[in-house]
Amino acid sequence: MKKTEKTAKKLGWIGITLCGLCCALPIVGAVAGISSLTAIAFYLEKIGIVALGLAGIFFAYYFYQKNQAKKACATSCETDCECKEENAIKS
Repeated sequence: MKKTEKTAKKLGWIGITLCGLCCALPIVGAVAGISSLTAIAFYLEKIGIVALGLAGIFFAYYFYQKNQAKKACATSCETDCECKEENAIKS
């Protein structure tokens, strides 16, 4: 696996875990009581705002990296055409 694939896989698992925690909040409220759910949600709302900002930063970084990869390939194709599919080494 490439490094970017491993990173994407890790971020995917983190996202799945966070979604699971979000869906578990009503169950916690039923077990612990509505007043405790209100207190927990108050703190999670602040964390959610930070998480949303981080998601935006990661999203922008992903597209920046993708754009840089396209530029690198375009430069390589202009000089020696190694990145074209018909010239790629097939294994």
